[in-house]
Amino acid sequence: MSDWPETLPGLNIKQALAQLGGKKSLFVRLLGMFEANHSEDVNRLLEAAKNEDWTAVHDINHALKGVSGNLAADELTQLCTAIDHKIKDNNHDIQAELDQMPGAMVTLLASCKEAQLFPTE
Repeated sequence: MSDWPETLPGLNIKQALAQLGGKKSLFVRLLGMFEANHSEDVNRLLEAAKNEDWTAVHDINHALKGVSGNLAADELTQLCTAIDHKIKDNNHDIQAELDQMPGAMVTLLASCKEAQLFPTE
């Protein structure tokens, strides 16, 4: 890991690698999968909340919480966790968290791109 930083904005690399048994190539592959499959999740979440589709908000947020947690994307995971707790309590006052999510996603995606350039050998 000495050739990799411990963190990038929105991404705790040290924690992610610990969770993945130090497998850098797996981490890089997961980052690429996140970009390909989840880069629009925040937009989908915002749209669902705007439409007051709380089932969709829960489902999208729950999936995003899981995948961001697996990547140790701390900021996004914390926002998703806060939303998850509120939605489970039937509290729909999630605007403060929703307002922070686009920035957290942009930051995370930029760090994903950067981390994918790190050597895996």
